[in-house]
Amino acid sequence: MTSLPGPFAPPLPSPSNPGAAATVEELSAIIQTLKQERQRLAEELLALGRSQEHYRAVVENVNEGMVVLRHQKVVFANERATEIAGISMEEIKRVGFLHRIHPDDHALVLERQRQRLAGQKVPSRYELRLLMPDGEVRWIHISVALVPWDGEQAFLVFFSDISQRRHLEKKLRDTLRQRETILDNSLVGIAFLTFEGGFRWANRAMARLFGMSPETEPPENWSVLFASVEEYQRVIKAVDERMRAGQPFQQDLQMRRVDGSLFWVTATGKVVSAADKSQGTVWALLDITPRKALEDALAKASSEREAIFKSAQVGITFNIARRMQWVNDKFAEMTGYTRDELVGQSTRIFYFDDKAHDADGLATGQALIREGVFVNERLLKKRDGEAFWVQLSGRCVKDRDPSAGVIWTMLDITERRNADNNIRAALGREKELNDLRSRFVSMTSHEFRTPLAAIHSAAELLRDYHDRMPAHERSEILANVSAGVTRMTTMLDRVLLIGQVDAHMLAFQPQAIDLLALCQSIAAEARALHPAAICQLLTRFPAQLPVGQFDPNLLRHILENLLSNAFKYSVHGGLVTFQVSVAEGRTVFKVADQGIGIPPQEMPHLFESFHRASNVGAIQGTGLGLAIVKNSVELHGGHIEVESEFGHSTCFTVTI
Repeated sequence: MTSLPGPFAPPLPSPSNPGAAATVEELSAIIQTLKQERQRLAEELLALGRSQEHYRAVVENVNEGMVVLRHQKVVFANERATEIAGISMEEIKRVGFLHRIHPDDHALVLERQRQRLAGQKVPSRYELRLLMPDGEVRWIHISVALVPWDGEQAFLVFFSDISQRRHLEKKLRDTLRQRETILDNSLVGIAFLTFEGGFRWANRAMARLFGMSPETEPPENWSVLFASVEEYQRVIKAVDERMRAGQPFQQDLQMRRVDGSLFWVTATGKVVSAADKSQGTVWALLDITPRKALEDALAKASSEREAIFKSAQVGITFNIARRMQWVNDKFAEMTGYTRDELVGQSTRIFYFDDKAHDADGLATGQALIREGVFVNERLLKKRDGEAFWVQLSGRCVKDRDPSAGVIWTMLDITERRNADNNIRAALGREKELNDLRSRFVSMTSHEFRTPLAAIHSAAELLRDYHDRMPAHERSEILANVSAGVTRMTTMLDRVLLIGQVDAHMLAFQPQAIDLLALCQSIAAEARALHPAAICQLLTRFPAQLPVGQFDPNLLRHILENLLSNAFKYSVHGGLVTFQVSVAEGRTVFKVADQGIGIPPQEMPHLFESFHRASNVGAIQGTGLGLAIVKNSVELHGGHIEVESEFGHSTCFTVTI
């Protein structure tokens, strides 16, 4: 409870009457006013606290480093500053602001700090380097301002890491420098122009073309470099049409050097951007004055040359860089083209592929540079794709300088080459027949002599000792005679069969047969026919084989021959495998052994008549079996493959 002032207390001032004692109402109003003022002050203090929190949040989360320097010390730093400098908050305040700055930049930083304190005008933004403990150099961009701090002047510094940007800028500068070096040292004149024809940049070759020194400023517009105003207007119109169509412009033009002399160039130009013509055009110019001079010289002598060359019975052409500049009527007739179609064309049109064209070009160019002439025979292609042979002779216009042009004469020798090929083919066939005859004589001499000698010996024994010879010996001798006769009969049958094959008279009579039963029978007969063989026979037949259309006699011959060879050549034993399977509707027969194998160099001759491998030694054979096997397989519409490891194994695969 508030007590009212006594009669002797000094009166409270009244707002309406300062000297008078305050009434209760006035006192209450004053108290209410004080309460409102206190509430306002409390709200302002709260707002100030929130504002400081906001500023702190901004400072701590800004992507730039921020430090305050006073008396050469860091008195404030945000977290981003410590991240960029690679240093802790405590250390950055302890070691000083120059600790991470590259030593080579200390002088710059201190001098600008001094100038700023002295009130001099200093750039507020610049770039410098930081040197990290591991030797890495980081580039930073800084912004500096003077600010009051606790009643004193201090430096407020914002900085950001621009190392990646500097690296990319350096890489871009290096790339641009390299490209400019390449363009500037090119042998072709290169220039970038505005779309109106003003020079933006030109390389040294362009300056040389027009007789300007590298230091000379190019003309404001390249129109003055044309032979005439009319020529410039014609070219500009053609260029505009090509570029509007989105196509490059290329043409031989006559242009003017700065000294007024005229020369010829091949000019190629295109817009930098079809969508933005303001980016201008890029041009490449190649001096072709020597070529044009040669063309003019040829043109002057054209009447005499035409009269001579038109009556020539050989094809004649003049080429520069393997491109035809002129051809005579005979050459056009030989190739099936018209003269107009050939002039300006590359010689590539006479070749079947790029590889042959490039190889001939290399050989021809080397010979012309070395000797100045080149003579050879080549197979070329006519317009309709027909191949023809020519005897060609070339001579450089300038001694051993094919770049100045080469005159070629060509004579069609297709008929002569065909006759030569026929003669060589006949000689080859004659040689094959002689070889075949020699092998046949050798084989028959060997194969007949052995059984005949045995028969002769048996006959003498029976004649002289018949009455004293036991019955079992007589039977054995007669059996040997019968085996010899059978062997010779088999060989004669095979020779007859080969004759039928060569005459295309071998009978092929396919019929439905029980394939499984046939294969089992052939396997059993093979075991019986080679009782002395030390190898084992393994058969792999499916439980059921489909009934197929085969010629039983030819199929039996195929399989019996392959199995017989497998047994004969398995001289060291091992396993002979006879396998039959069905895959994709075709029957596959495999006969494999672990015998002597086939020499690799003799594989191509394996199926030739009377051919026997060099490693068979004394093993009997006629050299006819595999030849008949191959023909029998082909009559069935199948094919035979062989894999062999010399000295170890052989596997024949027949697919029908």
